[in-house]
Amino acid sequence: MRVFAALIVSALALAACKPPGQNQPAPGAHIDPHALQIEIGRYGVMLHQTGVLTSTQLGAPDASAEDAKELARGLREAVWTYNIQRSQLCARNLFTETSCGPAFEPVWISEPPNARPTPEQLQSRSQEVSQTVQPFWNTICADARRRTQDHQQQRLICAIE
Repeated sequence: MRVFAALIVSALALAACKPPGQNQPAPGAHIDPHALQIEIGRYGVMLHQTGVLTSTQLGAPDASAEDAKELARGLREAVWTYNIQRSQLCARNLFTETSCGPAFEPVWISEPPNARPTPEQLQSRSQEVSQTVQPFWNTICADARRRTQDHQQQRLICAIE
């Protein structure tokens, strides 16, 4: 009996770990929105777990801050973060005029991780990101300042330097 129970538990565990996309519904089949919501939520859990499980692992030593590959990666990550924050704000119906537009997808966003753009390309990309991120940031910071009564605190909101 214990062996049978262990087999059932193992089968359920394996089914839960099945790669996404393995349960494709037949065309025209009814899709349960609740089940789909759970499935989508699992992706967030999976990604959170990968972050936790790898946060203390040592990788290659940090590359130089002047390395073109690292600078390009930093710009790509800034764009991804910007798009995620806008999506989350739009979902909460906040700053909709700023957050609910199309995603920012510069042509270089999907370049391979080992790409080494020229310094001129990196400067151009940085300006492109700045022109996109700064208005978004200014909108959020201005709102936070308006909601703060303490003048000292207002000066500290969004202070970078």
